[in-house]
Amino acid sequence: MTERRKAERTRAFNAAAVGTGFGRGIECTVRNMSGSGACLVFINRQTPLPREFLLTVEPASTRRSCRLVWQSAYRVGVQFVSGC
Repeated sequence: MTERRKAERTRAFNAAAVGTGFGRGIECTVRNMSGSGACLVFINRQTPLPREFLLTVEPASTRRSCRLVWQSAYRVGVQFVSGC
């Protein structure tokens, strides 16, 4: 398989939440991250994700604007963007 990422990702295991604009957001785990994007894992994702959203990553409550790049049943690949 050909590697298409522009930046090397490092392993992670951080709690995070996708901001939906309604309530707490959708909880997930950041599994790997680079300066340009991340892979998110959801335990139970019944709500469709918007094309662009705000991701809050713990423990420092870091917020990143993201664009959805790919998705499977429980995993999502995002690209970090400047402003959603």
